[in-house]
Amino acid sequence: MDTNNAHLKPAEVAALLGVSLRTLNRWHALRVGPARCKVGRTVLYRKKAIENWLAQNETQPTRSFEGVAQ
Repeated sequence: MDTNNAHLKPAEVAALLGVSLRTLNRWHALRVGPARCKVGRTVLYRKKAIENWLAQNETQPTRSFEGVAQ
């Protein structure tokens, strides 16, 4: 299995999401961030888990601009 293509390290995930490493760790402690796994002492995030977490936290607009004169 090629872990370089399927998994990301915490620093990479933090950069991808535009948050600090500390925020990512805080999210884990609060159980609100993307799922992660540990292999020994190494923390890894599956790319698919990050995509799923982003999709679950996506919001839809409650109104549209239909009928508004432009």
